[in-house]
Amino acid sequence: MDALVLPMPAPLCLVNNKNGELSLDPTALAVLQEVAQPLVVVAIAGPYRTGKSFLMNRLAQKRTGFPLGPTVQAETKGIWMWCLPHPQRPEAMLVLLDTEGLGDPTKGDSQNDAWIFTLALLLSSTLVYNSIGTIDQKALEYLELVTQLSELIQVRDRDKDGNNGAEREDEAEDCEFMRFFPSFVWVVRDFTLELRVGERPISEDEYLQQVLELKHGYGRKVQNYNATRQCLRNYFPTRKCFVLPSPLGTEEHGRMEELPEAALAPRFLQQAAKFCNYVLSSSRLKTLPDGRALTGRALSTLLSSYVEAINSGRLPCLQGAAAAMMANENAAAVAAALEAYAGGMRGLSLPTEPAQLSAAHGEHLHEALVVFQQRSFRDRNQEHQRRLIEQISAEYSRLQEENNAASRQLCKALLAELAGALDTSLSRGAYAQPGGYRAYEAERQRLLEAYRQAKAKGPKAEEVLDEFLAERRAEAEAVLKADKALSEAEKQLEDQKQQTQLLEQQQKATAERERQLQALLADERNSYEQNLRALEAKMQAEAESAQRELDRALEAKLREHSELLQHGFNERAALIEREMEALRLEINSKKHELAASIFDAVSAAFKFVIAQMQDESRSTAVKATARRKTSARPALAAQ
Repeated sequence: MDALVLPMPAPLCLVNNKNGELSLDPTALAVLQEVAQPLVVVAIAGPYRTGKSFLMNRLAQKRTGFPLGPTVQAETKGIWMWCLPHPQRPEAMLVLLDTEGLGDPTKGDSQNDAWIFTLALLLSSTLVYNSIGTIDQKALEYLELVTQLSELIQVRDRDKDGNNGAEREDEAEDCEFMRFFPSFVWVVRDFTLELRVGERPISEDEYLQQVLELKHGYGRKVQNYNATRQCLRNYFPTRKCFVLPSPLGTEEHGRMEELPEAALAPRFLQQAAKFCNYVLSSSRLKTLPDGRALTGRALSTLLSSYVEAINSGRLPCLQGAAAAMMANENAAAVAAALEAYAGGMRGLSLPTEPAQLSAAHGEHLHEALVVFQQRSFRDRNQEHQRRLIEQISAEYSRLQEENNAASRQLCKALLAELAGALDTSLSRGAYAQPGGYRAYEAERQRLLEAYRQAKAKGPKAEEVLDEFLAERRAEAEAVLKADKALSEAEKQLEDQKQQTQLLEQQQKATAERERQLQALLADERNSYEQNLRALEAKMQAEAESAQRELDRALEAKLREHSELLQHGFNERAALIEREMEALRLEINSKKHELAASIFDAVSAAFKFVIAQMQDESRSTAVKATARRKTSARPALAAQ
């Protein structure tokens, strides 16, 4: 990706909203897909023309970027995205999402508001809600969208799970929303009230908490009053509030980006800085409910699934979209890991010695598995990792065959070159005279010595020499028989030497093959054992991450439970208690499942590896036996 694109010099429209239809902008989506780092995603929503874009520019630490307009016409349509290096977390990318304003009268379709708000909520790790004035009933009415969330999204695919117990399922999904939802920050602009209850000053967070207090009773008015408040309390585990005074005290607030900092009210700048510091320092990585951080590529897959569902009239399914994303990412992880292995192995110059090829295989196998583990998502049954191992094993076998072929070609060419003088003398009949065998044998020994001193012949050096000597057995026998200077006893002795040399060379070739096989198996075993330990560490880390998410959800429920009891909402507190008990059971279950899943995963992977090595060992042994039989035939025939 061009450096001019990442970091992005300016925001791009990520989700278009035209004529009631949502679509993804290919350019912005391509930029998001290139972000390989984990993401901190901050989205902002709220009524139109309330200065949302100004806050997002401050988070970007820029004066301009997201458009700010001086008129009553809403500037932002759809969802605009700005990807920037996170100023406080070098390992992460900050993704800012600015959404079109809620309640824009030119849209004429409140359902559009609902889908834009829902997408902002599902994509973000921190959702900022921006409003004007005070947090009163009118301000909360804009957030009635929160009460519709259970009708706009579902945690799991009900069509697949069936519709039995639909009411209990709705309650369970409501409880699970908080594990998918972001932290919530309410920013109140142009705030003029004193933060005080009676004579006691209160904090901004206490102000929000006071506004979200529930009323007792069961009438329709009470239910309507409590609905949005109850959803905000249930769905968002972390809630924060900031109040900002008027930036100028004039009607020029629509052009704040054009004014110098000195023209803005000091209290406004102080509160805006406080807001930015909190969001940048406290916003978590965008994760799945099990705590696994998402990259730009993964988030773009989720976004595509959500928009496709919305446009087709279906409800976005959180678990279904996550499952599709994980399958897509795991397939991409296999491809990336295989390329890492193949790319590393391409650096080898063939032929090479078996020990070097084996060592390179172990090194790049480890690199490939690191790439896979970094990019894969919950490959719990090791389906994709096994596929990767199979493909790497096939690639390694191909490289071994290629190395063998290159070694065989080089050794044959070397022997042909070294045998040139011997062949010339044979063609001239130089050895067809008394004493010719001694001269022939001396030349042949010089050939063998030169061959053995040559370097980098590869794995087939001894085998090709074995074949060479066997092929020229008849030639040596003919020269020996033609030498009239030797007695029959001397010829018999020389013939025995020839046979002994052939057998010794066969044994050398066999021993070399066995050493190569044993070294290969040992190297493979060591490499796989290291990677199995890495697999165990990864599963342990994933389990700990999931545990932290469960603990976070339980902590939020505990806070809500305590407050409900304090204010006398015993029935609601009892419901929260049941939810907490379910979370505690899940936490205990996860702890017990971890040891079993690690054992099963490591055992399955280790059995697979051992089977692969045994198959390779048997295959190599069969080939070696066949070669020994073939190479032994000339010597036996000569005898």
